[in-house]
Amino acid sequence: MKILAMTCNCVDVFCETGKILPGGNALNLAVNCKKAGAQDVYLIGNIGNDKYGDIIKQAIDKYKIDRSRVYEVSGQTANHVIHIDEKGDRYFKENAWVSGVWADYRISMEDKKFMQSTDIIATTLYEPIFEDIISIKRESGFLLSVDFHDEKINPDWEKYFDAIDLFFISSAEKPLEKLEEWSKRFNTIFTATLGARGSITFKNGIKHVCEAVKVNKVIDTTGCGDSYQGAFIVEYMRSKNIKKAMQKASESAAQTLSYTGGFEI
Repeated sequence: MKILAMTCNCVDVFCETGKILPGGNALNLAVNCKKAGAQDVYLIGNIGNDKYGDIIKQAIDKYKIDRSRVYEVSGQTANHVIHIDEKGDRYFKENAWVSGVWADYRISMEDKKFMQSTDIIATTLYEPIFEDIISIKRESGFLLSVDFHDEKINPDWEKYFDAIDLFFISSAEKPLEKLEEWSKRFNTIFTATLGARGSITFKNGIKHVCEAVKVNKVIDTTGCGDSYQGAFIVEYMRSKNIKKAMQKASESAAQTLSYTGGFEI
């Protein structure tokens, strides 16, 4: 199983504690794929030649993730200033995100060839190169997993579903009828994470429900969705069992709620 996460590797700066921790959608997901038992996990993207970049490299190496295509370039590593409220929920203030050199990454011909050699690629709707990833997927055999974050459900997304195999969205307050409808029309597996209410997956119009794993105390919600997706991907690729993938994913997300940041370091 060859898994590639693209492309956001950043540091999270936690104001309340002063902690500076490695994170970003790609790195969080890659670490959680390793924790779920995947052996061949790779990252692609840019980091800066600064102390934040060093923090990310140390984390990648600790979890034995391949960083041969993590490019250290001149400039600032992406970083995110995060606040945590008394319930453990994260929130952001204005100008909390600095994209740095992350936004400058472009897919080279060598990286394209590498992408085409993988079993599954995980990325997000927010990537500057998202359309390029979609185009490469359409001419390749790998599976594609996309995180749509907490965006409002958009009918325009339908144009991507011929290329997306696994769809994830955080939908605690959103109606899910559209996902069920889409699952009847497209081969995509649609999953919505619902916070404390668990998660719902639709495939071929069939609804699968998984309760959230109980957590005694929520420390921080950062990276919870990435943890869910990483564990889901590994188990689904291994067994093709949606309910089992949801359960493993819920367990992984619950574990992430018990510490600060997207993974332990």
